[in-house]
Amino acid sequence: MPALVPAAHVGTPEGARAATHYTTKPHGNFTLDIGEQKHEVLPHLGLGAIRWDASAPTELLITGQCTLGAYPRDALVVPLTSDQGETAAFPAAQTQHADAFTVRVPVPALSAGVWGGELRVGEWSVPLPALPQKLIPAKWRRRGLPWYAKALPSSGRPGSGDERFALQVSKTDLVKAVVGRPATSALSWGTHQVKSGAPYKDLTFP
Repeated sequence: MPALVPAAHVGTPEGARAATHYTTKPHGNFTLDIGEQKHEVLPHLGLGAIRWDASAPTELLITGQCTLGAYPRDALVVPLTSDQGETAAFPAAQTQHADAFTVRVPVPALSAGVWGGELRVGEWSVPLPALPQKLIPAKWRRRGLPWYAKALPSSGRPGSGDERFALQVSKTDLVKAVVGRPATSALSWGTHQVKSGAPYKDLTFP
């Protein structure tokens, strides 16, 4: 399987490049493949389920497998980019003695916007899959105000393989959130409740 090793040109570092050593059949000649001539990197990157952490409901868990023989320390990451031009990157934690990894994304750390992302190692990357549409929105408070994050429909056609990760992070519109509920005079910030008795967790989202 390929390994990512340091590359250099006239003594100047140029990041990482793929190298695979193997023996040919039937003669058993030792061969070194440099630059993915026969052995590509991307088939060794796989993504699995994306879900909320049961013990930290505002932390998104991204799981997958990396079957590369080796790669630079901390090179496997999930960079996210929002439609507002903001960026954030989260490192993968490799499961000990296994190919599996987990990336934890603390969603309250993200700014408002629609976020997309990919799994990246060096110069190679694969897009994150679409979030499950039944994913329950995450809710938290920032500076005393309620915020939420929810999955957005992918722009790709279902089953086409073009579905992409899209996560909306936004401040809750309190006017829309209480539409349809009995009229109240104020919100109780300390108890996270509307005075009609509706808990904050029951507020709806746009």
